[in-house]
Amino acid sequence: MGYFIIIVFTTFLGNPPELLPIAFKSNKDCIKYLTNTVKENYNFINIKESKNINYLTNETYNKFAICKKLEYPSLQTKLIVK
Repeated sequence: MGYFIIIVFTTFLGNPPELLPIAFKSNKDCIKYLTNTVKENYNFINIKESKNINYLTNETYNKFAICKKLEYPSLQTKLIVK
């Protein structure tokens, strides 16, 4: 089970992505927060939709925000029986 987080990417001079400090249990809740609340915090940013994925981008396409599922790898141990 993983949580959905919002990642803001900036393509200007190789800046690292920004993680917003909030997590959601469903993608639907993450998209709703992204398109309602996050949109208000950034200037000149619009909602785009591509292949059933909603994301935010600005007019010059050098900054965008998406919802991404954060999953931790599962450790699988194998028992060897002789």
